[in-house]
Amino acid sequence: MSSLPVCRAALSAPFLQFLDDNGRDPSPLLKRLRIDKRKLTTPTLYLPSHVVSLIVDSASKTTGHDDIGFYAAQYVNNQALHPEFQHHLASSEGLTDFLDALISFQHLQGSHFKLWFEYLNGELKICHQSSLKATNKSYEHANEFTTFLIIKLLKDQLGASWQPNYLAFDHQSSPKAKIVGQTTEKKVFYGADYSYVPVSLNVDDLQPFRRQPNQRHCCSMARVKGVVDTFWQEEHFGIDFVAHLFGVSERTLQRLFIQHNSSFRDYLNQKKIEKSMVLLQQGHSVQAVAEKLNYSDPSNFSRAMKKHLKQTPTQYLKSLSLSS
Repeated sequence: MSSLPVCRAALSAPFLQFLDDNGRDPSPLLKRLRIDKRKLTTPTLYLPSHVVSLIVDSASKTTGHDDIGFYAAQYVNNQALHPEFQHHLASSEGLTDFLDALISFQHLQGSHFKLWFEYLNGELKICHQSSLKATNKSYEHANEFTTFLIIKLLKDQLGASWQPNYLAFDHQSSPKAKIVGQTTEKKVFYGADYSYVPVSLNVDDLQPFRRQPNQRHCCSMARVKGVVDTFWQEEHFGIDFVAHLFGVSERTLQRLFIQHNSSFRDYLNQKKIEKSMVLLQQGHSVQAVAEKLNYSDPSNFSRAMKKHLKQTPTQYLKSLSLSS
């Protein structure tokens, strides 16, 4: 799948509709690609991502819009989402449930992008990364389309007037007035590590998940890890927080980790070590990293890194200098 990413064929429909509404007949393009327009809304139809990329690039060139990703997202309707995905999003009860559905069922849209969450200091980042190569002509259009598709879905939860404070994209571009205008602070950052939509969120206001068809699904390891991956940097984060969100006991979660030959503490420490490696590579001191990751002192950080990486921070830094 990674060598030939696919996406739902219906995602090309908003771009074709934009062409049509701007007096550009999409029929010649579809004929050249041997695509039947009537079949594009078939729920089970997927196309190679590069084919949809050709449609996007052609729509941009034909209409002269370099911000076509934004405009196409305004044409998105329920058909652009997989029926099961749409069902779970529509039946979400509150933001917590919506975010869980968004991350749990994203695969139904295809393998064309990766979606994940990061949370720190009252800000939730809904991050995404396209499977298209950055050199692809339609890469930035796909990025912007995904961003505004996410925003469109968020407005169903946060209100039609909601706007993000700012936006971040991993592609390089000159500021686009229409896109800048969709943020409250009139700020758009380009060249970020990944694209994301920020949402102001008080973690204490999160409600337990309501979508619990069965206990096993509620506590699937992938969903638990998703919560840990999102919120682990919070100062008072712990297993009690995760248990509260899933509406189960801490013992139930511990058993789940044991079934996967791990423990909650080990997985949390693994996340800390992965982050510490990035910070050390960026030039932060051992003491600064220990403080950032809430270790009581640098020696505890050194012991934790030694356990998980078989190297102390000093040894890790030395290995980096030898390999460069």
